[in-house]
Amino acid sequence: MLHRIFAMVKPAVLSVAAIAFFTLAQSEARADEVFIAGFTNGCFNAGCTPTATDTFLGLTYNNSTFQGTTANGTRSLGGNPNPAANFNNLGSFTLSAVPNDYNGTFTLQVTFTAPQGIAGSNTATFTATVTGSVRANDQGGVTIDFDNTPLLFTFNDPNCEPDPTGGVPGQQTTCGSGSFFFQVNDLDIDPGQTASLTGRITGAQQTTIPEPATMVLLGTGLAGIAAGVRRRRRSARK
Repeated sequence: MLHRIFAMVKPAVLSVAAIAFFTLAQSEARADEVFIAGFTNGCFNAGCTPTATDTFLGLTYNNSTFQGTTANGTRSLGGNPNPAANFNNLGSFTLSAVPNDYNGTFTLQVTFTAPQGIAGSNTATFTATVTGSVRANDQGGVTIDFDNTPLLFTFNDPNCEPDPTGGVPGQQTTCGSGSFFFQVNDLDIDPGQTASLTGRITGAQQTTIPEPATMVLLGTGLAGIAAGVRRRRRSARK
């Protein structure tokens, strides 16, 4: 009698073991890198609406787009200021050499297009104070001082899309649930110059959604185990 019970229970135990093994394997293979993309807008002084470009006295902001995959949970954004087509920074500032005194604010609006499914909103604003004086070329300058406290973003992105950067071998970097911190850096600019606004993504991590093909294989394996259980039960009754 006992050997019959064992014969019926054994496949069920194997089934549970198979699921546990699969779950453990998935946990070990989860991607910890995240593909992040988006764009920025900005505007000067209180009550403004962020746009692609805005000017305060002789200081002009131009927006940007960015995209990239983190490495060890980090992605730096900055460099290559190009007011006509900024890319992979948070925009750029151009300061004229015309004499002016600066005392105002700047609002940066960052909109994330990836990952999708960001909790709350995929758009955040960062405010800076703008101070400084310009007398001529190489005389004076402007400081744009942001609150540098990193903001935490959490997400649940079920849309597994190709990573345009090539991704990380063996990992899915464009779908899963996870989080990342985002901060904006301060900027100092010299009269007559253009400089990019920089930022940093840290602590990025996610739990990967299993690939459809893997789920099909799991379903097929479990179906086979279930069929074996049924066959053993029928044999035990005879």
